[in-house]
Amino acid sequence: MRVLFTTLPGVGHLYPMVPLAWALQAAGHTVLVAADREFVPVVNGAGLPAAAVLDPIDPVEVFKPPSPSAPSGPSGGPVSAAEHTGLRCGEIGARALPAIRALVDAWRPDLVVAEPMELAGPTAATIADVPWVRQSWGLSPPELLLSAATSVLDAELAVLGLPPLGKPDRTIDVCPGSLQPSHTVATTPMRYVPYNGPANVPDWLLAGPSARPRICLTLGTSLPRRHQHVAPLWRLLLDELVALGQEVVIAIDESHRPLLGHLPDGVRAARIPLCHLLPTCTAIVHHGGSGSTMAAASFGVPQLVVPHFADHFSNAERLTAVGAGTSLPHDTDDLARIKAACVLITGDGPHRAISRRLADENASRPDPTEVVEDLAALVLEHGQDSRQDLHSTNDLDCAGTDGYADK
Repeated sequence: MRVLFTTLPGVGHLYPMVPLAWALQAAGHTVLVAADREFVPVVNGAGLPAAAVLDPIDPVEVFKPPSPSAPSGPSGGPVSAAEHTGLRCGEIGARALPAIRALVDAWRPDLVVAEPMELAGPTAATIADVPWVRQSWGLSPPELLLSAATSVLDAELAVLGLPPLGKPDRTIDVCPGSLQPSHTVATTPMRYVPYNGPANVPDWLLAGPSARPRICLTLGTSLPRRHQHVAPLWRLLLDELVALGQEVVIAIDESHRPLLGHLPDGVRAARIPLCHLLPTCTAIVHHGGSGSTMAAASFGVPQLVVPHFADHFSNAERLTAVGAGTSLPHDTDDLARIKAACVLITGDGPHRAISRRLADENASRPDPTEVVEDLAALVLEHGQDSRQDLHSTNDLDCAGTDGYADK
């Protein structure tokens, strides 16, 4: 079968879908990723073919909070951050829809797989009567976000005289059930398989266990671009962890390295894939992005989260609620509070056992190769239903013709 993946042009949106795309290819299916022109090298770097059909957008702009003068949203009243993000995603989906529809009409996929924030692919699939699947990248997005995004698309479709966006035929959930909010209903659970992009694994990481407890510190990929003054708190965290005798490894893009200034002796900073680094770590300090959150959960590593925007806050809230870590406000300069958080996350409290249980729970979920079988069955079932509908329509057409002739 042919499977079209659609995503916003951000690694945090694409990378969680890469293992499923690989599994589909390994099973002999044909995969294609619809991408904006500037994002194509990232898709190709993941070993996936891309169709450069979209104009470039900057996903960092999408997640900027609403200004005080922003107009009211569909729910009325001031626009919340989630609603604002949803509206922006809906606008992006509406702009991308003509190109995605043209691609669907030309390439004729049997299935469309989309991450939650990308709606042009699902809309084109609905119009073309192609089954579509939503794959999460962690916690389920707030319903307010999804409804705001859908409202924009549905308004555009109504102008075109087309039906509204249909519901997904499957929702693939990669988040351990105990971490996911209780109200979330997932039809297809899947194991989260960390993928962090192409990178070299340094020799020292392959040399065996470290002499001191190792802790990972990372700001992610978009935070340094969005907040140019994130360094003060992160520097306080770094200094405190070093004082506690930790071996600190900072996973950071080389282009963002100057933000940290001069580093203490023994602290490493480089672009290191978390999927190789985290198995050697006793804890992680990060910004709350879904990629870092889910990777740490999959390896059973306790987490200290410093949330800044978007889903950072919900990830921090859920990790704290289940006891797999703790969090700090990004604007704190309370040294006692910072020290207490670092002591907690590097200690041997119950958060270690809870984090380990999250990893075990993730490992018990179906892996991507098993989910591929379910998706193939979905496509087969849809094809059978479509043929049945066609036969029923033909029967009705014949009956109508015969009735007219008898008159």
